[in-house]
Amino acid sequence: MSCRANNPMLKILEGIGLSPREALVYSALLETGQSTTGPIVKRTGIPASKIYAVLERLVKKGLASVIVKKGAKHFSATNPERLVDYLEEKKREVEAHEEEVRKMLPYLREKGKAGGEHDAEVAYGFEGLKSLVYKMLSSANKGDEWLFFSFAVDEPERLMKIYNFYRQFDGPRREKGLKIKGILPSKLRRAAGARRPVQTCYVDFPVLTNTTVCGDYVLFTPWEDEEVSYLIHSRHLSKSFREQFYSIFNRYYEGKKRGERNGK
Repeated sequence: MSCRANNPMLKILEGIGLSPREALVYSALLETGQSTTGPIVKRTGIPASKIYAVLERLVKKGLASVIVKKGAKHFSATNPERLVDYLEEKKREVEAHEEEVRKMLPYLREKGKAGGEHDAEVAYGFEGLKSLVYKMLSSANKGDEWLFFSFAVDEPERLMKIYNFYRQFDGPRREKGLKIKGILPSKLRRAAGARRPVQTCYVDFPVLTNTTVCGDYVLFTPWEDEEVSYLIHSRHLSKSFREQFYSIFNRYYEGKKRGERNGK
């Protein structure tokens, strides 16, 4: 019998980044103690062919441990305080990426002033942002992905013109045949509004913000401080941010209802 019913802890575990199956198995381990896979399969309803993969992911995250007794693997949940450590690690990872971006800003500003051919552009104000966004669009090909970490500010109402612009921008992106996916803080669900067709993850933990990736372009829009935007053409950088995006999107979006239509 599955232990999902009447288990409020599962939503919390998924909220900090565990997949639905990881949350289910971790909860079962807490309840059963040290166990082979049989009782875990019975308790969670997860197929035996899939259970080892889920357990191995929990072990890698430090949330489960494994020992071998008489040739059989026995799994158990680690100290629940490890959940706090895990969340702190995720915070540090995001903060490290944000710090890397901020360190690049002086270089990007200088590149923007240099003129001529270069790999980075700087634009000021709302119209400047729009010009960079449309440059990304013009360089994209049908079937390309448009991946974004949404704007996040203390007062999202202050930048409603940004959200309104991206709603209008849905049409050109659809016409171009782009696949749009985004990650947003849950508090921005209302500001982002209902849109289509966007695959969106709303998360309750800290993530990178103000960043868009399409093709070999990366757009940074740190508008909390000033209305300035940076567009970088770099295959290496776009690959790095794409990997960062999917490290969250694949884990959090997995198992969610397909066809969700909210987003940026």
